[in-house]
Amino acid sequence: MDEELVARRGEIEALTKTHPDARVRHRAHGLLALLGSPTKVAASRQVGVSGKQLGRWRARFLATGGEGLRDRDRAGRPPKLGATARKALAAALEADPMAEGYPAATWTIADLTDLLGRRGWVVSTATVYRTVRALGYVHRRPRHDLRHRQDAEAVASARHTLAVLQKRG
Repeated sequence: MDEELVARRGEIEALTKTHPDARVRHRAHGLLALLGSPTKVAASRQVGVSGKQLGRWRARFLATGGEGLRDRDRAGRPPKLGATARKALAAALEADPMAEGYPAATWTIADLTDLLGRRGWVVSTATVYRTVRALGYVHRRPRHDLRHRQDAEAVASARHTLAVLQKRG
């Protein structure tokens, strides 16, 4: 029995129930399986990972607690738009396109790509689209209608009048 993990069993159980990240909850369940199983192999089969991985999770948890079970930063290609470009893009999204010299009422991905290119960040429209999505904006084709400006009572009255006329033939 792993005495270090047994001493922190309450912390592990709390992670399985309350942590917002599903991966952390899964890893905490793995540690509980490690406590409840006679061998590391049995625990690893129960959780669906290798025994070596369970050992890594155990070591990370004992070293840094619940934070050790979170995903670490992964190595990889740096983003094409760095922090400065993202800030410029976010500021542009909040601004009016006409203020930037574009003859449109709403931003398009092509216009944003052009704006970034003028400012020195030459990237593809796909990169701008991904970045806009990552910033929390939803991009879709604008729908040009006036439903939001229509009087609900007038619309209801017109529908009623239409229904009456249709009944009369």
